[in-house]
Amino acid sequence: MSYTLRKRTKEDVLEFITWTYDGDYSFYDNNIQEEKVQGFLQSIDTDRYFSIINDEGELMGNCEFFNVGEDGEEIIAVGVQMKPVLTGKGNGLKFIKTIIEQGRERIGYTHLELAVVDFNQRAIRVYEQAGFKRKGEFQNCIRGREYRFIIMEKDW
Repeated sequence: MSYTLRKRTKEDVLEFITWTYDGDYSFYDNNIQEEKVQGFLQSIDTDRYFSIINDEGELMGNCEFFNVGEDGEEIIAVGVQMKPVLTGKGNGLKFIKTIIEQGRERIGYTHLELAVVDFNQRAIRVYEQAGFKRKGEFQNCIRGREYRFIIMEKDW
């Protein structure tokens, strides 16, 4: 099975916002933050926000590329989300490689960063297998709780 990035549609977003995850991974649930839902709705048919589909056209996940640079510097970062029923089943490396490769074709970056919450060890392992290295970390308060995030980067 292969994956393809395409522009987000309203139908995709309406599915994204129903996604919920088990256990600690419920941190990634899309329906618990109104600003996350609104962000999804505003990202329909934009240039750096994508849905990921399989060969049959089924929705497999989403990703977005955004600038995290300061003072006019452009540093492209990626946010990634896999459909809940696919997580933990060995699909991650192919999924992230598709995002990286097709994202580079569309956006043209030579440096890419991402942030992942530190308890998500399976995602960290996948990112490391894809060639990302740890760059740093930061704390962020989300829904009243402090989380530690690992910043990872990859160069070409």
